[in-house]
Amino acid sequence: MAREHRPTTVIRDLSRVEGLPPDEARARAAVVREFEFRITPYYAGLIDWSDPRDPLRLIVMPEVEELSDTLDFDPSDEAANTRVRGLQHKYPPTALLLLTDVCATYCRFCFRKRFTLATDPAHQLRPEGELDSAERETTFDISEGVRYIHAHPEIDNVLLTGGDPLMLAPSRLASALAEVRSVPHVDVIRIGTKVPAFDPARITPELAGTLASAARADARTHVMCHFTHSRELTPEALAATTRLQDAGLVLTNQTPLLRGVNDDPEELARLQHRLASAGLAPYYVFLCRPTHGNERYAVPLAEAVDIITATRVRLNGLAKRFRLVASHATGKIEILGRHAHDLVFRYHEARDPADQDRLLTWPAERPLTWLDEVVAAN
Repeated sequence: MAREHRPTTVIRDLSRVEGLPPDEARARAAVVREFEFRITPYYAGLIDWSDPRDPLRLIVMPEVEELSDTLDFDPSDEAANTRVRGLQHKYPPTALLLLTDVCATYCRFCFRKRFTLATDPAHQLRPEGELDSAERETTFDISEGVRYIHAHPEIDNVLLTGGDPLMLAPSRLASALAEVRSVPHVDVIRIGTKVPAFDPARITPELAGTLASAARADARTHVMCHFTHSRELTPEALAATTRLQDAGLVLTNQTPLLRGVNDDPEELARLQHRLASAGLAPYYVFLCRPTHGNERYAVPLAEAVDIITATRVRLNGLAKRFRLVASHATGKIEILGRHAHDLVFRYHEARDPADQDRLLTWPAERPLTWLDEVVAAN
Protein backbone atom coordinates (compact mmCIF):
# COMPACT_ATOMS: atom_id res chain seq x y z
CA MET A 1 0.00 0.00 0.00
CA ALA A 2 1.32 3.47 -0.84
CA ARG A 3 2.69 5.53 2.01
CA GLU A 4 2.92 9.26 2.45
CA HIS A 5 6.15 11.28 2.37
CA ARG A 6 7.25 12.81 5.69
CA PRO A 7 3.77 12.20 7.04
CA THR A 8 1.69 15.29 7.55
CA THR A 9 0.95 15.66 11.24
CA VAL A 10 -2.60 14.44 11.66
CA ILE A 11 -5.08 13.87 14.46
CA ARG A 12 -6.69 10.43 14.42
CA ASP A 13 -8.29 10.51 17.88
CA LEU A 14 -11.34 12.71 18.37
CA SER A 15 -10.41 13.20 22.02
CA ARG A 16 -7.31 15.07 20.84
CA VAL A 17 -9.27 17.66 18.87
CA GLU A 18 -8.84 20.93 20.72
CA GLY A 19 -12.19 22.58 21.37
CA LEU A 20 -14.33 19.47 20.87
CA PRO A 21 -16.27 18.66 24.06
CA PRO A 22 -15.19 15.26 25.47
CA ASP A 23 -18.77 13.96 25.53
CA GLU A 24 -19.05 14.55 21.77
CA ALA A 25 -15.88 12.57 21.17
CA ARG A 26 -17.14 9.69 23.32
CA ALA A 27 -20.52 9.68 21.55
CA ARG A 28 -18.78 9.05 18.23
CA ALA A 29 -16.38 6.34 19.37
CA ALA A 30 -18.37 3.59 17.66
CA VAL A 31 -18.29 5.47 14.35
CA VAL A 32 -14.53 5.90 14.24
CA ARG A 33 -14.11 2.21 15.05
CA GLU A 34 -15.82 1.49 11.72
CA PHE A 35 -14.67 4.48 9.63
CA GLU A 36 -11.36 6.13 10.32
CA PHE A 37 -11.16 9.73 11.49
CA ARG A 38 -8.28 11.88 10.30
CA ILE A 39 -7.73 15.65 10.29
CA THR A 40 -4.76 17.99 10.05
CA PRO A 41 -4.19 20.45 12.91
CA TYR A 42 -4.34 23.25 10.33
CA TYR A 43 -7.87 22.32 9.21
CA ALA A 44 -9.01 21.60 12.76
CA GLY A 45 -7.99 25.16 13.59
CA LEU A 46 -10.41 26.56 11.01
CA ILE A 47 -13.43 24.96 12.69
CA ASP A 48 -15.65 26.31 15.45
CA TRP A 49 -16.05 23.02 17.30
CA SER A 50 -18.67 24.50 19.62
CA ASP A 51 -21.01 25.07 16.67
CA PRO A 52 -22.61 21.80 15.49
CA ARG A 53 -23.64 23.54 12.25
CA ASP A 54 -20.21 24.87 11.36
CA PRO A 55 -19.92 23.86 7.67
CA LEU A 56 -16.26 22.85 7.91
CA ARG A 57 -17.06 20.72 10.94
CA LEU A 58 -19.80 19.00 8.93
CA ILE A 59 -17.23 18.07 6.28
CA VAL A 60 -15.02 16.11 8.69
CA MET A 61 -17.04 15.27 11.81
CA PRO A 62 -18.15 11.63 12.27
CA GLU A 63 -21.82 11.15 13.07
CA VAL A 64 -23.73 8.11 14.29
CA GLU A 65 -25.92 8.16 11.16
CA GLU A 66 -22.96 6.71 9.29
CA LEU A 67 -23.55 3.38 11.04
CA SER A 68 -27.30 3.12 10.39
CA ASP A 69 -27.04 4.09 6.74
CA THR A 70 -27.74 1.19 4.36
CA LEU A 71 -26.53 2.83 1.14
CA ASP A 72 -23.99 1.24 -1.19
CA PHE A 73 -20.22 1.45 -0.71
CA ASP A 74 -19.72 1.77 -4.48
CA PRO A 75 -22.78 3.53 -5.94
CA SER A 76 -21.01 4.44 -9.20
CA ASP A 77 -19.90 0.83 -9.72
CA GLU A 78 -16.22 1.70 -9.89
CA ALA A 79 -15.40 -1.97 -9.43
CA ALA A 80 -16.81 -2.68 -12.89
CA ASN A 81 -14.45 -0.11 -14.40
CA THR A 82 -11.29 -1.41 -12.71
CA ARG A 83 -9.35 -3.04 -15.56
CA VAL A 84 -6.11 -3.75 -13.71
CA ARG A 85 -5.18 -3.04 -10.12
CA GLY A 86 -5.17 0.70 -9.54
CA LEU A 87 -6.61 1.66 -12.94
CA GLN A 88 -10.19 2.53 -13.87
CA HIS A 89 -11.34 2.99 -17.47
CA LYS A 90 -14.99 4.02 -17.76
CA TYR A 91 -15.03 6.58 -20.60
CA PRO A 92 -13.03 5.90 -23.79
CA PRO A 93 -10.68 8.92 -23.59
CA THR A 94 -10.12 8.88 -19.81
CA ALA A 95 -8.23 6.60 -17.43
CA LEU A 96 -7.88 6.94 -13.66
CA LEU A 97 -4.80 5.82 -11.74
CA LEU A 98 -5.46 5.42 -8.00
CA LEU A 99 -2.04 5.89 -6.44
CA THR A 100 -2.91 5.78 -2.74
CA ASP A 101 -5.77 5.43 -0.27
CA VAL A 102 -4.35 8.14 2.04
CA CYS A 103 -5.73 11.69 2.36
CA ALA A 104 -4.56 14.57 4.55
CA THR A 105 -8.03 14.65 6.13
CA TYR A 106 -10.99 12.33 5.59
CA CYS A 107 -14.21 13.88 4.30
CA ARG A 108 -17.20 12.10 5.81
CA PHE A 109 -19.08 12.32 2.49
CA CYS A 110 -16.35 10.69 0.39
CA PHE A 111 -17.71 8.48 -2.39
CA ARG A 112 -14.71 6.19 -1.81
CA LYS A 113 -15.50 5.89 1.86
CA ARG A 114 -14.85 2.18 1.50
CA PHE A 115 -11.15 3.11 1.63
CA THR A 116 -11.54 4.32 5.23
CA LEU A 117 -13.10 1.15 6.63
CA ALA A 118 -11.45 0.14 9.89
CA THR A 119 -8.52 -2.25 9.53
CA ASP A 120 -9.10 -3.85 12.94
CA PRO A 121 -10.82 -7.21 12.18
CA ALA A 122 -12.97 -6.73 15.28
CA HIS A 123 -14.43 -3.53 13.86
CA GLN A 124 -15.05 -3.75 10.15
CA LEU A 125 -18.05 -3.99 7.86
CA ARG A 126 -16.44 -6.02 5.07
CA PRO A 127 -16.64 -9.84 5.04
CA GLU A 128 -13.93 -11.66 6.97
CA GLY A 129 -10.92 -12.54 4.83
CA GLU A 130 -11.84 -10.20 1.98
CA LEU A 131 -9.22 -7.73 0.78
CA ASP A 132 -10.14 -4.18 1.66
CA SER A 133 -10.98 -1.77 -1.15
CA ALA A 134 -7.70 0.08 -0.87
CA GLU A 135 -5.77 -3.15 -1.40
CA ARG A 136 -7.88 -4.05 -4.44
CA GLU A 137 -8.23 -0.64 -6.04
CA THR A 138 -5.04 1.35 -5.38
CA THR A 139 -1.44 0.57 -6.17
CA PHE A 140 2.00 2.03 -5.54
CA ASP A 141 3.33 0.34 -8.68
CA ILE A 142 1.51 1.74 -11.72
CA SER A 143 3.52 -0.15 -14.34
CA GLU A 144 0.63 -2.50 -15.13
CA GLY A 145 -1.74 0.45 -15.44
CA VAL A 146 0.67 2.30 -17.73
CA ARG A 147 0.95 -0.80 -19.93
CA TYR A 148 -2.85 -0.83 -20.16
CA ILE A 149 -2.85 2.84 -21.21
CA HIS A 150 -0.15 2.15 -23.84
CA ALA A 151 -2.41 -0.58 -25.24
CA HIS A 152 -5.47 1.71 -25.48
CA PRO A 153 -4.75 4.60 -27.87
CA GLU A 154 -8.22 6.03 -27.31
CA ILE A 155 -7.03 7.23 -23.87
CA ASP A 156 -5.80 10.81 -24.24
CA ASN A 157 -6.08 11.99 -20.63
CA VAL A 158 -5.18 10.41 -17.31
CA LEU A 159 -6.35 11.45 -13.85
CA LEU A 160 -4.05 10.67 -10.92
CA THR A 161 -6.27 10.22 -7.90
CA GLY A 162 -6.75 8.10 -4.79
CA GLY A 163 -6.90 8.97 -1.90
CA ASP A 164 -4.84 12.05 -2.51
CA PRO A 165 -1.76 11.72 -4.74
CA LEU A 166 -0.12 14.71 -3.07
CA MET A 167 0.36 12.63 0.07
CA LEU A 168 3.02 10.64 -1.79
CA ALA A 169 6.73 11.40 -1.81
CA PRO A 170 7.70 13.95 -4.48
CA SER A 171 10.08 11.39 -5.97
CA ARG A 172 7.20 8.91 -6.36
CA LEU A 173 5.01 11.57 -7.92
CA ALA A 174 7.77 12.52 -10.35
CA SER A 175 8.16 8.88 -11.34
CA ALA A 176 4.41 8.39 -11.84
CA LEU A 177 4.12 11.56 -13.91
CA ALA A 178 7.06 10.55 -16.09
CA GLU A 179 5.60 7.08 -16.64
CA VAL A 180 2.27 8.52 -17.75
CA ARG A 181 3.91 11.19 -19.91
CA SER A 182 5.87 8.45 -21.70
CA VAL A 183 2.63 7.32 -23.37
CA PRO A 184 2.59 9.08 -26.77
CA HIS A 185 -1.19 9.42 -27.03
CA VAL A 186 -1.71 10.94 -23.56
CA ASP A 187 -1.97 14.72 -23.89
CA VAL A 188 -3.57 15.72 -20.59
CA ILE A 189 -2.52 14.70 -17.08
CA ARG A 190 -4.78 15.70 -14.21
CA ILE A 191 -4.11 15.43 -10.48
CA GLY A 192 -7.04 15.39 -8.05
CA THR A 193 -6.28 16.82 -4.61
CA LYS A 194 -7.70 18.52 -1.52
CA VAL A 195 -4.27 19.14 0.03
CA PRO A 196 -4.40 22.90 -0.74
CA ALA A 197 -7.50 23.07 1.49
CA PHE A 198 -6.43 20.58 4.17
CA ASP A 199 -2.67 21.15 4.45
CA PRO A 200 -1.52 24.08 2.28
CA ALA A 201 1.97 24.15 3.78
CA ARG A 202 2.60 20.82 2.09
CA ILE A 203 2.49 22.62 -1.28
CA THR A 204 6.10 23.80 -1.37
CA PRO A 205 7.72 25.34 -4.46
CA GLU A 206 9.65 22.08 -4.80
CA LEU A 207 6.46 19.99 -4.83
CA ALA A 208 4.86 22.38 -7.31
CA GLY A 209 7.91 22.02 -9.55
CA THR A 210 7.64 18.25 -9.33
CA LEU A 211 4.01 18.34 -10.43
CA ALA A 212 4.92 20.57 -13.36
CA SER A 213 7.89 18.41 -14.38
CA ALA A 214 5.93 16.36 -16.91
CA ALA A 215 4.25 19.33 -18.59
CA ARG A 216 4.95 20.56 -22.10
CA ALA A 217 3.88 23.75 -23.80
CA ASP A 218 1.29 21.75 -25.73
CA ALA A 219 0.42 19.32 -22.92
CA ARG A 220 -0.05 21.00 -19.59
CA THR A 221 -0.58 19.33 -16.23
CA HIS A 222 -3.86 20.20 -14.51
CA VAL A 223 -4.53 20.22 -10.77
CA MET A 224 -8.16 19.53 -9.88
CA CYS A 225 -8.61 21.22 -6.49
CA HIS A 226 -11.44 20.34 -4.11
CA PHE A 227 -12.48 23.51 -2.29
CA THR A 228 -15.96 22.93 -0.87
CA HIS A 229 -16.66 26.10 1.15
CA SER A 230 -15.37 29.65 0.84
CA ARG A 231 -13.88 29.53 4.35
CA GLU A 232 -11.37 27.00 3.03
CA LEU A 233 -9.94 29.75 0.80
CA THR A 234 -7.66 31.11 3.52
CA PRO A 235 -4.55 33.20 2.83
CA GLU A 236 -2.50 30.03 3.37
CA ALA A 237 -4.59 28.04 0.89
CA LEU A 238 -4.44 30.78 -1.73
CA ALA A 239 -0.68 31.06 -1.27
CA ALA A 240 -0.49 27.32 -1.96
CA THR A 241 -2.56 27.59 -5.14
CA THR A 242 -0.39 30.53 -6.24
CA ARG A 243 2.72 28.36 -5.84
CA LEU A 244 1.10 25.78 -8.11
CA GLN A 245 0.17 28.42 -10.66
CA ASP A 246 3.65 29.96 -10.55
CA ALA A 247 5.05 26.54 -11.50
CA GLY A 248 2.91 26.57 -14.64
CA LEU A 249 0.12 24.26 -13.50
CA VAL A 250 -3.47 24.80 -14.64
CA LEU A 251 -5.93 24.86 -11.73
CA THR A 252 -9.62 24.02 -11.70
CA ASN A 253 -12.03 23.23 -8.88
CA GLN A 254 -14.81 20.76 -8.27
CA THR A 255 -17.01 20.23 -5.25
CA PRO A 256 -20.03 18.19 -4.24
CA LEU A 257 -23.24 19.98 -3.30
CA LEU A 258 -23.71 19.16 0.37
CA ARG A 259 -26.63 19.69 2.73
CA GLY A 260 -25.60 22.13 5.46
CA VAL A 261 -22.22 22.90 3.89
CA ASN A 262 -22.69 24.74 0.59
CA ASP A 263 -26.36 24.27 -0.33
CA ASP A 264 -27.04 27.99 0.12
CA PRO A 265 -26.91 30.00 -3.14
CA GLU A 266 -25.12 32.92 -1.49
CA GLU A 267 -22.38 30.67 -0.12
CA LEU A 268 -22.03 28.64 -3.31
CA ALA A 269 -21.81 31.85 -5.34
CA ARG A 270 -19.22 33.25 -2.93
CA LEU A 271 -17.14 30.10 -3.34
CA GLN A 272 -17.30 30.10 -7.15
CA HIS A 273 -16.61 33.84 -7.37
CA ARG A 274 -13.54 33.64 -5.15
CA LEU A 275 -12.26 30.60 -7.02
CA ALA A 276 -12.58 32.29 -10.40
CA SER A 277 -10.99 35.47 -9.05
CA ALA A 278 -8.02 33.43 -7.80
CA GLY A 279 -7.58 31.71 -11.16
CA LEU A 280 -9.17 28.37 -10.26
CA ALA A 281 -11.70 27.68 -13.00
CA PRO A 282 -15.00 26.34 -11.58
CA TYR A 283 -15.38 22.93 -13.23
CA TYR A 284 -18.01 20.67 -11.65
CA VAL A 285 -20.54 20.78 -8.85
CA PHE A 286 -21.44 17.16 -8.10
CA LEU A 287 -24.58 15.70 -6.64
CA CYS A 288 -23.55 13.83 -3.51
CA ARG A 289 -23.32 10.16 -4.43
CA PRO A 290 -25.52 7.83 -2.36
CA THR A 291 -22.58 6.20 -0.60
CA HIS A 292 -22.87 4.42 2.74
CA GLY A 293 -22.87 7.08 5.45
CA ASN A 294 -23.66 9.99 3.12
CA GLU A 295 -27.43 10.27 3.34
CA ARG A 296 -27.32 13.31 5.62
CA TYR A 297 -25.56 15.32 2.90
CA ALA A 298 -28.00 14.59 0.06
CA VAL A 299 -29.85 17.44 -1.66
CA PRO A 300 -32.99 16.50 -3.66
CA LEU A 301 -32.68 16.93 -7.42
CA ALA A 302 -35.26 19.69 -7.85
CA GLU A 303 -33.82 21.63 -4.93
CA ALA A 304 -30.32 21.23 -6.35
CA VAL A 305 -31.48 22.68 -9.67
CA ASP A 306 -33.03 25.66 -7.90
CA ILE A 307 -29.88 26.23 -5.83
CA ILE A 308 -27.70 26.21 -8.94
CA THR A 309 -30.06 28.57 -10.78
CA ALA A 310 -30.06 31.00 -7.85
CA THR A 311 -26.27 30.69 -7.65
CA ARG A 312 -25.65 31.41 -11.32
CA VAL A 313 -27.67 34.62 -11.38
CA ARG A 314 -25.21 35.99 -8.81
CA LEU A 315 -22.12 35.21 -10.90
CA ASN A 316 -20.19 36.58 -13.85
CA GLY A 317 -19.41 34.43 -16.86
CA LEU A 318 -16.04 33.17 -15.60
CA ALA A 319 -17.47 32.10 -12.26
CA LYS A 320 -20.54 30.29 -13.65
CA ARG A 321 -18.68 27.92 -15.98
CA PHE A 322 -19.26 24.92 -13.72
CA ARG A 323 -21.73 22.15 -14.56
CA LEU A 324 -24.06 20.41 -12.10
CA VAL A 325 -23.44 16.71 -12.67
CA ALA A 326 -23.99 13.28 -11.16
CA SER A 327 -21.39 10.54 -11.51
CA HIS A 328 -23.83 7.71 -12.14
CA ALA A 329 -22.82 4.13 -12.91
CA THR A 330 -23.94 4.70 -16.51
CA GLY A 331 -22.05 7.94 -16.97
CA LYS A 332 -21.57 11.52 -15.93
CA ILE A 333 -25.03 13.04 -16.22
CA GLU A 334 -25.47 16.80 -16.33
CA ILE A 335 -28.56 18.25 -14.67
CA LEU A 336 -29.53 20.97 -17.15
CA GLY A 337 -32.48 22.51 -15.32
CA ARG A 338 -36.25 22.74 -15.49
CA HIS A 339 -38.46 22.68 -18.59
CA ALA A 340 -42.19 23.02 -18.00
CA HIS A 341 -42.92 20.45 -15.28
CA ASP A 342 -39.83 18.32 -15.82
CA LEU A 343 -36.20 18.24 -14.82
CA VAL A 344 -33.95 17.76 -17.84
CA PHE A 345 -30.68 15.81 -17.89
CA ARG A 346 -28.01 15.02 -20.48
CA TYR A 347 -25.23 12.46 -20.65
CA HIS A 348 -22.13 14.65 -20.48
CA GLU A 349 -19.97 11.51 -20.59
CA ALA A 350 -21.42 8.06 -21.18
CA ARG A 351 -20.11 4.64 -20.28
CA ASP A 352 -21.89 3.39 -23.41
CA PRO A 353 -20.93 5.72 -26.30
CA ALA A 354 -24.43 5.26 -27.73
CA ASP A 355 -25.76 7.26 -24.76
CA GLN A 356 -23.50 10.28 -25.36
CA ASP A 357 -25.55 13.54 -25.22
CA ARG A 358 -28.80 11.61 -24.77
CA LEU A 359 -31.46 13.63 -22.95
CA LEU A 360 -33.47 12.35 -19.99
CA THR A 361 -36.42 13.84 -18.14
CA TRP A 362 -38.08 13.39 -14.77
CA PRO A 363 -41.20 15.00 -13.25
CA ALA A 364 -39.96 17.76 -10.96
CA GLU A 365 -42.65 17.08 -8.37
CA ARG A 366 -41.42 13.52 -7.77
CA PRO A 367 -38.64 13.85 -5.17
CA LEU A 368 -35.35 12.04 -5.72
CA THR A 369 -31.78 12.53 -4.54
CA TRP A 370 -30.15 10.23 -7.10
CA LEU A 371 -30.65 9.19 -10.72
CA ASP A 372 -31.24 5.43 -10.73
CA GLU A 373 -34.98 5.87 -11.28
CA VAL A 374 -34.39 8.61 -13.86
CA VAL A 375 -32.12 6.36 -15.91
CA ALA A 376 -34.50 3.41 -15.60
CA ALA A 377 -37.47 5.52 -16.73
CA ASN A 378 -35.70 6.82 -19.83
